[in-house]
Amino acid sequence: MARIIRSMPALALVAAAVLIFAAALPDYHPSTFTVTGEVKCQDCTKNWNAYAYNARPIPGSVVGITCVDDRGRVVYHGSDATDGQGVFNMEVPSKAANGGDIAASRCLVRLASSGDAGCAVYTDFNGGRSGQKPSQLTHLSPDKATYAVGPYYYTLPRCDVKDDDSACTTSY
Repeated sequence: MARIIRSMPALALVAAAVLIFAAALPDYHPSTFTVTGEVKCQDCTKNWNAYAYNARPIPGSVVGITCVDDRGRVVYHGSDATDGQGVFNMEVPSKAANGGDIAASRCLVRLASSGDAGCAVYTDFNGGRSGQKPSQLTHLSPDKATYAVGPYYYTLPRCDVKDDDSACTTSY
């Protein structure tokens, strides 16, 4: 018993050292996180390689983000327009107006509008139409977290594939 009592000050010293060390560690909870990606136009009239791999960027397209809390209530909504290279960067606060945390895993990013009227048919590649959760963490530091989504695509009206069965029937 005396042995345990003598080791108590040493234990308290170790606990204090751990607390001091933990306080010195960087805080990996930045005040905002960034969601970045691209918006492009796919032209089905081109050959397969051009269609699949050489989509052109669409400047001026708008991408939206909606985040919910753990009860499914919307706590943040924002948007960003793409730059000249079709790239968007949305900065999202880590705290909601009500003080709750906003987690990237509870956000949904989706296409809102095309910057090119001639290439404005939504596609669902990478969840562009239905939405995609930011899950690909590309950068993390004490003051910044960045997630990549997409790329998202629009296509030409003549490339639009109808979802109903009548588009697949042919008459002879």
